[in-house]
Amino acid sequence: MFNDVQRLGEKLEAELSRYSQLPSVLSHDPRLKATLDVKAHHDHAPTSQLLWQWAQETAADTIYLLNESGETIASSNWQEADSFVGFNFAYRPYFSEAIKGQLGRYFALGQHSAQRGYYFSAPVTVQGHIRGVLTIKVNLEEISQLWGYDTLDFTLMDKHSVIFYSSRPSWLYNTLVPLDKRTKQTVIDSRQYGNAPLAAVSTLDFLTQLPLAESLTLKDTDDHGYQRYFFAQYQMQQAGINIIALSNVKKAYNNIAQAIFLFVVFYSLLVLVMASWHQTLKAKKKLATLNDQLELLVAERTKNLSETNQELRRTIEQYEHSQAELRQTQSELLQAAKLAMLGELSAGINHEINQPLAAIRTYAENSQRLLAREKYAVVESNLKQIVDLNIMVSEIIAKFKVFARKNTQNNIGHAAVNDSIHSALGIIHNKIIQHGVTLRLEDPLPSLVVKADPVQFEQVLVNLLHNAIQALTQSPSPQIAISTHRDKNMAIIEVTDNGSGMTDEQLKHIFDPFYTTKSDGLGLGLTISKRIIESFSGQLNVQHAPKGGVIFSITLNIIEEGTK
Repeated sequence: MFNDVQRLGEKLEAELSRYSQLPSVLSHDPRLKATLDVKAHHDHAPTSQLLWQWAQETAADTIYLLNESGETIASSNWQEADSFVGFNFAYRPYFSEAIKGQLGRYFALGQHSAQRGYYFSAPVTVQGHIRGVLTIKVNLEEISQLWGYDTLDFTLMDKHSVIFYSSRPSWLYNTLVPLDKRTKQTVIDSRQYGNAPLAAVSTLDFLTQLPLAESLTLKDTDDHGYQRYFFAQYQMQQAGINIIALSNVKKAYNNIAQAIFLFVVFYSLLVLVMASWHQTLKAKKKLATLNDQLELLVAERTKNLSETNQELRRTIEQYEHSQAELRQTQSELLQAAKLAMLGELSAGINHEINQPLAAIRTYAENSQRLLAREKYAVVESNLKQIVDLNIMVSEIIAKFKVFARKNTQNNIGHAAVNDSIHSALGIIHNKIIQHGVTLRLEDPLPSLVVKADPVQFEQVLVNLLHNAIQALTQSPSPQIAISTHRDKNMAIIEVTDNGSGMTDEQLKHIFDPFYTTKSDGLGLGLTISKRIIESFSGQLNVQHAPKGGVIFSITLNIIEEGTK
């Protein structure tokens, strides 16, 4: 039963994780910022159309945009009868959390649709100020399809023990344990469950008694009084949901009794069959000759050998197929890591492009006025500036386009170390400036070329620099040093930061899959980076820096000038 409830929890967590980062990514869209930056009576139909397109692409139930006061100004369901547009959701916790700059997560009944939904929200910032909140609602009405067990009951309850989903309708929107007056009033004021009765359905007095209980006594759905249930629970810590699977004790005992009876019958029959088989075997042994036994043994061994050979061929074919799938999965994982990094850098990309675009507009408007005054020399100068800025924007876009490009070949090429370092710095430099980090390039070797794929090598450098910047958030004078030196036929590239560093235990596991020191990290960045470098027959190591912080060192084979 524990495995059953764990599988349901893992399925539900996987379903919710698809949407957890979407509000944060979509909130950077300049079209949303422009919507929040216009007057209150502006036509927001284009923004609602945009939200509708996002909802179709992501399979979200509803995506809607709220202003600073909590009023919905655009929604993906704007043309439906239960449209959210015009309604105020300032009382919802997901709004109050996001308007303070946090990412919101919340479960509630829809105020208008009365459908159960899980809400993800993120603040929308305009020119450094939070001007609104983007919210994604995920419909949870299909949970019963994820369960699939007719012999077990289940309930989903929140941190207050309110049952918001259950296989038994009579338990729905009641509580497992009695709520104190203050907590009950808080739930009612938030309108989280509408006009739910919030009555206790178990004999427990406090929620802390649940982990110690061997069974639960709950009200029966058919008014047969209370029934006792064996139970298992699974806690979704991040979502604040506790899933409980329940098995009626009486039914369980009846099933056990039936199983014991069937086992006894089966065992008795098995004993009779074994006795009969034993007598038959003894008779055959007396009648069989040594020659017959020898022929039977040869035939059996020949058959086994043939089957073994066939099984070996199938195993080899499966192995080759698995290897091909593994290579494809590794390629897709590398691409996903690059796109995730670009998602984190999206705000910096937007800033880099917006500045030259604003300058182009200024030069163009100025040229119009100068043209009217027939100041052609100045107009020509302005046009040259516009062309230069256009080239700058093209180079910025090309830089990120090359970084995001998916590798279609597994061939290891030649990478110029200096070029790869400067390309990585070009991608990450806006984040370096934003965090006030001092960058030092030590011992550059311009002609150094190593055995590596340039795009994947650049991906590793970007990941190491991004991790170093995050490690310096609390440092009073953040610094990153990049040094390159040669040791015989090996090139060593080191990335050093002066952050707070890591413990010996953290350094020991830093390259393990899904191990992370960040609260919002996945623990795959350094694992992928290490495998990329090892695929080039190189090494990626980490150690304590002498003056605090850590040093990540990349060791790769040097390609001499005559062997390129």
